[in-house]
Amino acid sequence: MKYIIPILFVFFAPIVGLTPTESLQILVDGNNRYVTDKLLFADHSSDKRLTLKGGQNPFAIILSCADSRVIPEIVFDQSTGNLFVVRVAGNVAGPVELESIEFAAKVFESSIIVVLGHESCGAVQAVLNNNAKDIPAIAALIKPALRKGENLESAIKQNVASIVASLKNNPDLKKLFDEKKLDVVGGYYKIKTGKVEIL
Repeated sequence: MKYIIPILFVFFAPIVGLTPTESLQILVDGNNRYVTDKLLFADHSSDKRLTLKGGQNPFAIILSCADSRVIPEIVFDQSTGNLFVVRVAGNVAGPVELESIEFAAKVFESSIIVVLGHESCGAVQAVLNNNAKDIPAIAALIKPALRKGENLESAIKQNVASIVASLKNNPDLKKLFDEKKLDVVGGYYKIKTGKVEIL
């Protein structure tokens, strides 16, 4: 019975007009369903696709790593059209990623941004090991966030925290943050368990 209220809220709440807190709670509830194998939104049928032909209203923006094991729609148990996902190795926020995030926040009025790092991130590991010659642009965005001698999990979380801080200070998003229409949080996805730790 404890799932009735969250499930009804996800099905019937308007996608637009959610507060940042409400949007984050939907993501947390979805991740809990994923972890416990109680998925609701596995429907990727043509019928579902047709419901979106007129447009999209994603309530959340996910800046995620491009790692093939980290698929935000599955991790947060969300249907097609609910999430505006920006994926890049190391979940960094360079100029192109920032433009995408700003676009979704302003045009679709998505109310929460989640910067989603994950366990065993290869991009962060490469920077820690001074072996990032294949990803120089990405490494340049990760390196300033890292501290000498820290372990991989700490470095991944520090990278996420740095990106969250930079987004909070983004002048193009400031008005939305000030008006409490938008918020940004970090997350750490544990591949072994499926759990997202909100940082």
